[in-house]
Amino acid sequence: MSNTEKKSLNWGHAIIGVFILFGAFMAYFYVNMTHETIELVGDHYYEDGQKFQKKIDQRKETALLSEKVELQFNPSNKEIKLRIPKGSHDVKVNFFRPSSAAQDKSFSLKSPSDSTWTIAGEFLTKGPWKINIEWMINEKTYLEDQRILVP
Repeated sequence: MSNTEKKSLNWGHAIIGVFILFGAFMAYFYVNMTHETIELVGDHYYEDGQKFQKKIDQRKETALLSEKVELQFNPSNKEIKLRIPKGSHDVKVNFFRPSSAAQDKSFSLKSPSDSTWTIAGEFLTKGPWKINIEWMINEKTYLEDQRILVP
């Protein structure tokens, strides 16, 4: 017999290799996910929760309106056209970015002279955006939410 025996891989080696690869994948996944920041909760979440019923009531009143807010997004020039009902005042448009609160933007218009409002969207980065539109007619506040996806 010779002292140089040929060693070959068997199923035990394959199982150990799979466990090592799985452990490496889990470590990679853990490191990447701990560095990801998703800011879905606001700084004042408790106060916002208390005001939620008011928002629900405003959305119900908005659903009863005969003239609705119309939002058109042009992805080629990142321009947003907003048509608001006649007689509206104190219009507030808030842009929320789910992945970064630092990118959130707000616009307001006290007494619009025209029912069509154009917003230059150069601040819109690629990805999903939630747009919250709030306006008043005869001292009654209305609220509508819309979502856009910037390509």
